[in-house]
Amino acid sequence: MRNKLFGSIRAQMSAIYLLITVCALFFIGKMVSDLMEDFLVSQRTQTQRQETTRLALELGSALEDQDSQGLYAYVQERAYSMGGRVLVLDTDAVVQVDSASQHNGFRLPYREVRDVLLGGLESSFGFHHVQRDAEKTGLLPLNEESVWTVYYTAPITRDGSYVGAVLYCASIQDVVDSINDVTRQIAMIFVIMMVTIVILVFLLSGWLTKPIEDLTVAIRRMGTRGYGVRVKVSGTDEMTELGNAFNRMSERIEDHNRVRDEFIANASHELKTPLSTMKLLSETILYQDNPDPAMMKEFFGDVNHEVDRLSRIVTELLRLVQEDAGTQELLPECMRLDALADRVCKRLSPLAMDKGIKLKTELLPACVRADVARMEQVVINLVENAIKYTDAGSVRVRVFTEENEAVFQVSDTGIGIPAEAMAHLFERFYRVDKARSRSTGGTGLGLSIAEKIVALHGGYIKVSSKMGEGSTFTVRLPLYTEAANEE
Repeated sequence: MRNKLFGSIRAQMSAIYLLITVCALFFIGKMVSDLMEDFLVSQRTQTQRQETTRLALELGSALEDQDSQGLYAYVQERAYSMGGRVLVLDTDAVVQVDSASQHNGFRLPYREVRDVLLGGLESSFGFHHVQRDAEKTGLLPLNEESVWTVYYTAPITRDGSYVGAVLYCASIQDVVDSINDVTRQIAMIFVIMMVTIVILVFLLSGWLTKPIEDLTVAIRRMGTRGYGVRVKVSGTDEMTELGNAFNRMSERIEDHNRVRDEFIANASHELKTPLSTMKLLSETILYQDNPDPAMMKEFFGDVNHEVDRLSRIVTELLRLVQEDAGTQELLPECMRLDALADRVCKRLSPLAMDKGIKLKTELLPACVRADVARMEQVVINLVENAIKYTDAGSVRVRVFTEENEAVFQVSDTGIGIPAEAMAHLFERFYRVDKARSRSTGGTGLGLSIAEKIVALHGGYIKVSSKMGEGSTFTVRLPLYTEAANEE
């Protein structure tokens, strides 16, 4: 369950969005908090630092003009006005005057004091967390129990020489509290935003992944219920294109399956017919005690005819399967299409003479690059069909060139092809006149095979026909020239 949840695209997208959002919010919150802290601290320290420096200048002259009692009173007054605690130190960092009267005579080891007295800095300050045990932990500015304080130190000079230093101790607990309040508010806003973003990300990821989920469901249905499955698509984005591609694929698979089923049904029917005829003939002879030799000869002649027919069907089925699978490689060579047509017409002229049909030829030189054996199959099929389906009149075979194409054309004065049959003419096992096709030995595969062969050579076949006037089959192939060959 866990793997299924986190393995989904929706969960992964949500996790990525949340990770990016959390990092962004954390960075923004930290930056705002730091900026607020810097602003509040710098605002406070700048003012108090200036006051400490001014106090140090005043003490430079006060040390000469006042006695110790007057100096103490002056320091107490200034400490009260500044809202903190003031300590006057000598050059050895020993406290001479403490406005709180706690550290008189003590040496102060703080960094801020060393920076001024030993380091020669004009001023120094630092932050300390001070508790009530002042002797051990630090200087309390007033009477707070535990506060954050800042120590400001400035040198006391006389005639350009250091005579001591002043340390001003002030509370910045209010600043710290303000920073903590701001941090808490930022954290609360962060939590609220995270909850809102989680909800939005969940809804948004669901909206974005809905097409993928629909597509997944459709694929599963396709695997269990067949191939007539479609997904609903809308819009113009990439997911819409994916949905349209799936629908096109499903449609093509459905068409292929339909063609396959029809092919199997038609092939089974075509193979069953001669087998049934041969079974009937053989049983007729088998159950006769003294069959007539003449009748047996006739029967065996019919069986032989059905065997030939069955052989033609199997041969053409194998050819069609090979064409579909592409297992037969083309062996192209430069050939004269007119010479091939002439050779085929001479071979089929006895068939035309038997039917009293004139076989006319108009053959002009035309070279193509083609597999001779397979192109011969196309020419034989078209010319033979024209003769078979023409009862009277003529069949005309033409070869000529037109622009960059070699054209092979067969026209007849036969029965013609109905308009509703034109769209199905190259389908497998399709026959316009089934009874006549069987009587002439047709299988309904010849035109389908011819179309595939022509397509493999980069050409195409067109058909035009009128009922009662005849039909014309036109094959167009790329013309082969020396210039084209060199390119």
